[in-house]
Formats: sequence, structure tokens, C-alpha cells
Amino acid sequence: MTIKTSASVTMTPPPGRVAATLMAAGLTMMAASNSVWAQELEEVTFRTNWFPQAEHGGWYHAVSQGTYEDYGLEVDMEPGGPQVNNIQLLLGGRADFVMLHSSGQVLNAVEEGLPLVALAAFYQKDPQIIMTHPGVGHDSLEDLKGKPILLSQDAHQSFWPWLKQKYDYTENQVRPYTFQMGPFITDPEVIQQAYVTSETFVVKEAGIDPNVFLLSDHGWQSYSTMIVTTRQTLEERPEVARKFVEASIEGWYQYLQDPEPTNAHITQLNENQGPDQLAHSLREMDERGIVLSGDALTQGIGIMTDERWQDIHEQLVSLDLIDESVDATMGYTTEFVGTEAIDEIMARYPDVSGAGSD
Repeated sequence: MTIKTSASVTMTPPPGRVAATLMAAGLTMMAASNSVWAQELEEVTFRTNWFPQAEHGGWYHAVSQGTYEDYGLEVDMEPGGPQVNNIQLLLGGRADFVMLHSSGQVLNAVEEGLPLVALAAFYQKDPQIIMTHPGVGHDSLEDLKGKPILLSQDAHQSFWPWLKQKYDYTENQVRPYTFQMGPFITDPEVIQQAYVTSETFVVKEAGIDPNVFLLSDHGWQSYSTMIVTTRQTLEERPEVARKFVEASIEGWYQYLQDPEPTNAHITQLNENQGPDQLAHSLREMDERGIVLSGDALTQGIGIMTDERWQDIHEQLVSLDLIDESVDATMGYTTEFVGTEAIDEIMARYPDVSGAGSD
């Protein structure tokens, strides 16, 4: 796999609203502002949790198409991967903001006394699914009781305890998931975890139209794909945090409105992400309401609510994944989402409605 960083790819950014304003102001203003421009861009480091892909398209749009610069930010964005621990990078001062997959990660950090704060949740629904073959009696989650299921180690600290609680599954069903699709493709009895935007593409390319059970549609409460920072950064650089959240949200609206330029950039960074894979991922995100559903339809991408976090807390406590004493409010802030600024962003992109979700 060849993975490049945004900094290693030569690109010509669009002028953006800030540049357009400078041009309109004339040569005199441009000359006066040239010495100030570099100072206006505040440096920010951001680490995603996986390789470049459509699932992170809004951030890649904001980097490659000039949105962060429009907000006065110079963002150094690096991809994650299976060997990258974003919490360690954040606490070690090697990143200002990181992407974490689940709200459970945040609340576990709070329980451990780590000063992490979630600023926005870009996925209203966790893309985690259970995937089965059609026509073999595995047509509902209830059908899978007592059947072997391929699971990763991470599943045991997130959705697997919930599946056991709700569907009376047992540990005897667990088989290791190695993230190789060969077993599923060759054996119609195989049941496995997957991402709705990822592994489903591979099996459909192999001629299989799988059963897909999106866990968020069955009661799994977790937010997913969140921007997280430290409490120190939030207290010392609140304006930078605000700008980063708002620019990222606008980047997502821009990407969903016109993904083609950014998709070309993603393919430059990750040769495994071709046009068909990118289109599949976007289609699944839209049709399943991963980014735009529920509260996000009216309050904007990235929205988090106290009520939802309380529901998440109660679910994780019931699963013995966190202690009841954990104060969920210590792990997030809603001050940058669902604001008037986000309403203004939404108004600029009326065609991005999330109509495929709710």
C-alpha cells in the first residue's frame, strides 16, 4: 500500500473566499497584507485514525481545497493506521487534534483520568456492521445466536458486549477477524464484523450482495469519528478549536456537495482508493445516514447533544465497559456545534440535505 501525506502532493488550491476578498480589495490592500498573511495562519496539527479514504473526505477537502486557510488555519494533517495510537500522540503533544472512532474511547479516557475532550461527532451513526450471506438462514441478528462470528479484538471493548446483552450471544461464538476478506468470499456460512463503507465494496466486487446489519440502526448508541483535543488546548486556544471545528464542518458540506476534486486528491494519497471504491463509500454514507441523520439534519454536521451522551453513558455502564461514577460531561463540549455559525454554514449548502437518510 502506498500512502502519501497531503504535504507530499503538489496541488493548486482554489482561491477561496479569503483570497477572493484580497483580489477584490485591489493591489494596495494586497501589498499591505502580504507581510501579515503568513502570520494570520495559525499552525494546527491533526491526525486521522486511518489511511486516506472517502470516509474522511470532509477533512481532505478542507486541506486540499483551501477551507482551512479561509478560516486562518494552516493544518498539518497526517493519516493514521493500525499501528498509530492517536491518544498517545495527543497527550504527547505531537498533535493538537486527533480523530477517535467511538464515544466509548472518550469515556474510557475520562475514567482513566486522561484530559481528553470531544469537540464534534462527524458520524451520527457508527458505520460498524455485522455482515452475512443471503439465503443461508442468516437474515437477521436474531438468526445469529449460537453461530460463529469473526470479530476483532477491539470489538470486545465496544459493540460485542452489547450484542451479547441484546441477542444472547456468547463468547463461544467468537472467532478472530484478520481483516482478510477471503474467508467470507469463499464460505457462505461465514459471519463477520465490517464497516458498511469498506468491506461491503470488496464482497460486492466478488459478486456477493451481503446482508448488512448496521448496529446503530438496532440500538447501538455510539457517536463515531470525532474531533478530540486535550483540555489544555481547549482552555489555551479556544478560538483555534472553534475555527478548526467550523472549518472541518464546512469542509464536509463542501465535500458532500462536490466530492470529485477531493476524491482525485485522495486517490493521489492512497492508490487503493479508486473511483469505484470512493463512490461506494459515499453512497453508503448517504443512504445509511452516517454523517447526516437525526440531530445533524437540523443542527448540522458534527452535532453532539447532552441527551445522546447520557444515553451512551447509560449503555456503556449497563455493559460494564465504564463505571457508573464516570462523569460523561467531562469528556465533551457542545460549545462549537449546533451554533449560529453552523446554521450559517448549513444555509450556504442547501443541496446537502441528507435526504438519503431520514
